[in-house]
This record gives sequence, C-alpha cells and structure tokens, in this order.
Amino acid sequence: MISSVMNAGVAGIQGGLYSLNRSGQQIAQANVPPSEGGPESIVEPLVNQIQATNQVQASARVVEAGSETLGTLIDIRV
Repeated sequence: MISSVMNAGVAGIQGGLYSLNRSGQQIAQANVPPSEGGPESIVEPLVNQIQATNQVQASARVVEAGSETLGTLIDIRV
C-alpha cells in the first residue's frame, strides 16, 4: 500500500513538471503572433503554471507522508 502511495505521489510530481514545461513553452512564445503559432492569450498558460505548481507541491506532500508512514512502520517492526 505504501508503494502505491509513493508511486502516485511521484506520478503527480512528474505530471506537474510536464505541465510546467509545456505552459512555460507557451509563455515563451507570447511574442509570436497567433497566426504564426503563438498563443491566443498568455492568461491560460499562466494559470496552468499556478495549477501545475500546486500539483507538484501536493504530490510532494503525498510522497513525504508515505515516507513518514513507512518510517513509522519500520520503527514499529524493529
């Protein structure tokens, strides 16, 4: 059970980092006109940056909680 919690946390971190990278690329293209492949608005990528940051932080807390639980279980068994 602990390993699945840790896997979910790590997957959440990876997904958040992917979203940060993708929205960062969109923000970097803000000076490119939409007719040439640039974003229509910079608002959505900025909002995505905030959401992805929150996802990474929340997933890191999941990993931390799983690690603490595993440490407690090890301490109890020994």
